[in-house]
Amino acid sequence: MTWATPGARTRGARTGLRGLAAAAVGALAALAAGGGSGLSAQMPDAWVLVGPDEADYRLRLDREVAHSGGSSMRLEARGNRRRSQWVASVQMVDATAYRGQRMRLRGYLRADDVDSGGLWVRVDGILEGKYAMLALDNSEDRRVEGTGDWGPRDIVIDIPPEGVTILLGAMITGDGELWVDDLTFEPVPADVPLTTEPEVVVTDQPYERPLGVFPTPTNMDFEREMEDPMESNR
Repeated sequence: MTWATPGARTRGARTGLRGLAAAAVGALAALAAGGGSGLSAQMPDAWVLVGPDEADYRLRLDREVAHSGGSSMRLEARGNRRRSQWVASVQMVDATAYRGQRMRLRGYLRADDVDSGGLWVRVDGILEGKYAMLALDNSEDRRVEGTGDWGPRDIVIDIPPEGVTILLGAMITGDGELWVDDLTFEPVPADVPLTTEPEVVVTDQPYERPLGVFPTPTNMDFEREMEDPMESNR
């Protein structure tokens, strides 16, 4: 599945989130089927890493660094990365309960020598019987750069009546390490401003509901690690 990709400050990275659907569906379907490896025990439960440069990054649960509680989600580059390389953590949520509402994704981010990082939310659904991206906010104008201690970041987005799935998470571009903790996804009043204007992109493909969709956001405090299927089968 390919979304239109207009020019952007980091072309193919920020706007490249439009092309994550197939990768996210594949990764989450593998989780739903119980697939994985021994490395899965180091990852936060219900979260996966996707993107064109997945092999050059790592997503893991960090038991030593946290905003609160005992752990956080950590995205890190494996060595020096070009600024054009990027990945995103993602969880897919059923949009049904949130249709017609203005929602805020809030989280706390910590950065170490990061080229660019931030939260992101995308809403997918059906328009004219076709698969469509109904809204996207990738924090382009509110990105985290360099090194900094924990600080709050927000995305405020409308969930259209045609929404079917919500993809949410964090992303990192280029080099560095990014920690994420204490995410919340809650309704806000209509007078709370959107953090970006909605953009609709309709594909020529029929909509098929993906596997691995959670009814509501889960493990947003990153206190649970992914179960290792090899351990559970012993």
